[in-house]
Amino acid sequence: MTSPNRPLPAVAVTDAQREAVAQALSAHFANDRLTIDTLDARMAMVYEATTVAQLEQALAGLDLAPRPDTDPGHPVLLADEQIVPPRSVMMAVMGGFEQKGSYVLPRQLKIIAFMGGGALDLREARFARGVTEVEIYAGMGGAEIIVPPGVRVELLGSAFMGGFAQSGQDESAFNPDAPVLRVSGFCFMGGVDIKVRGPTKKMLKRFEEAMQRTRFGRAALPPGSGRG
Repeated sequence: MTSPNRPLPAVAVTDAQREAVAQALSAHFANDRLTIDTLDARMAMVYEATTVAQLEQALAGLDLAPRPDTDPGHPVLLADEQIVPPRSVMMAVMGGFEQKGSYVLPRQLKIIAFMGGGALDLREARFARGVTEVEIYAGMGGAEIIVPPGVRVELLGSAFMGGFAQSGQDESAFNPDAPVLRVSGFCFMGGVDIKVRGPTKKMLKRFEEAMQRTRFGRAALPPGSGRG
């Protein structure tokens, strides 16, 4: 029995744990949250770590939404609460809008589309924990929202001579810890289309590039190290 005054024994790192952290770092690089130099520095920490505590340091300051099936190629990225904008507005009046790429999604987003519309691509967006509200009002227009796997969508909108539609939600979105996108509002002679899609080609290419770099780290491990 361990004495209460004696430190707990260090837990050795397994190959599976090392690979999981390497994949998580690669996912952050794929989503433009790490530079190539920072990726290399953190990968070095991964393959130099001999304990789980040391391994966890490689992920310091990074956050991913947990997913039961852990698909590292397109995880949901979480943002620190301090940097999440409280609210924002997007408008399309006889025109259009498009939002994509890496950005922090506000806690409350209002979209107004009149005789126009737009596209909101959330595959590289960073979500706040919990519920994000998107409120849409459209007249003779609408919006398309692309959601990454692992985000739970709650659709509460209504329409007259139009509609709110949702397709492709995967089972991982029902994880109780997954971020929630709650879409509400009203459409008149228009519509809102919510689709779940995997990563962009750019994200997949960057993920593969990062995973290729991990091979050098694995090759540098001495025989038998990290076996659990």
